Amino acid sequence: MLLKSNYTNRKAYTMETKRLSSLLKLIANPERMAILFMLMDSERSIAELSEALGQPATAVSNHLARLRSEGLIDFTRYHRIIEYRLVSEEAAAILNTLRHLENRKAA
Repeated sequence: MLLKSNYTNRKAYTMETKRLSSLLKLIANPERMAILFMLMDSERSIAELSEALGQPATAVSNHLARLRSEGLIDFTRYHRIIEYRLVSEEAAAILNTLRHLENRKAA
């Protein structure tokens, strides 16, 4: 784990910080972050995400493809409908932290 105080393996530390930095960059995109927040709550189709975001389905599809290629989401096909869901525990932890911080700010 990255945050151990006795972290001595510099190469592993560098690899882990790069991996986490890439994850944060992926989540930091406003559209992808909104998609991930929605997928935390329930499975959603491209049409549902597109409508909620006010974005074209092609743009949403591109974001979903990126999130899926990085292992943050997966999908299930129900006949002609594809439902996406969040599968990354790390991304969920980051999003929960962001949600918690936003709730504290609002209070």
